[in-house]
Amino acid sequence: MAKKTRKHKYTAIQRKEMVIGYLMLAPAVLLITIFVVIPFIMSIQKSFYEWNFYKEDVWVGIQNFRRILRNKSFQRAVVNAFKFVLILVPTQIIIQFSFAHTLKDLNSKFTNAVKMLIYIPGTIAGIIAGIIFMFIFEYKGGLINQMVVALGFERIAFKTNKFWAIFSIAVPTIWLGLGGGTILNFAGLINIPTEFYEAASIDGANGFHKLIYITIPQMRNIFVLQCIGMTTGTLQMFEIPMMMTGGAPRESTLTPMLYIYNGFRNAGGNMGDTLSGALLMMSIIAIINSFVFTIIKSEKSIEG
Repeated sequence: MAKKTRKHKYTAIQRKEMVIGYLMLAPAVLLITIFVVIPFIMSIQKSFYEWNFYKEDVWVGIQNFRRILRNKSFQRAVVNAFKFVLILVPTQIIIQFSFAHTLKDLNSKFTNAVKMLIYIPGTIAGIIAGIIFMFIFEYKGGLINQMVVALGFERIAFKTNKFWAIFSIAVPTIWLGLGGGTILNFAGLINIPTEFYEAASIDGANGFHKLIYITIPQMRNIFVLQCIGMTTGTLQMFEIPMMMTGGAPRESTLTPMLYIYNGFRNAGGNMGDTLSGALLMMSIIAIINSFVFTIIKSEKSIEG
């Protein structure tokens, strides 16, 4: 009888805790429903209509998706986005890991000061960073071109030359992500057990062997996390391309988000096409992330 009473008491407590938990989650669920779920459903619905702010909606089915997939500018924007992924993601990971590896071997007081300094760019908005680097890459009065002219060379046309346009977007992007990525790598490096390196030293391993066989494998989860975050962020690049090049030259730096933004600025055009492009990009990002997480899950199950 006492056992039943105790069991009933525990059940009542658990039920009360569940009710409290659901009540605490309710505001978050409500906000997500209002600002994420409902707009998402409305956007899917609107993508099947030809519409803008000045005329009645017209049902067109999947015609918007067909038009956006055949649109040469959108196709170029998607290809450009994946080019930026291939350029920026490996470059950022290598730079951030190298910087963090250097910080690990510095004096602790000096390391803290450097970490604070390199994290400053991470607190700056992309628009502000774009303005800062506009003054650096400007054709006539930019800092780099002033130095180039002083050395007796011709000015660099960062907005009209394809290579330099991509370069002018890559540099501020790498700069913005340097602080957060370096600190993430630094946290991963200091959590690697020192016993691994001591055992390797006893076996005669040099610094390169330790890097290849201990450090990099132990940092795998950090690298995967960075790959996912950077790939998602790069596919959604907007502020830096808009400020630095506006998609020029000849749409070689046009990104999907910049294309979508330009479409919504044209209030008299068909918003259904633009909305379809946004949904397609969301689907691409979701598929990539799902694929990566599936691989990670399968690898963990194999290890287990």
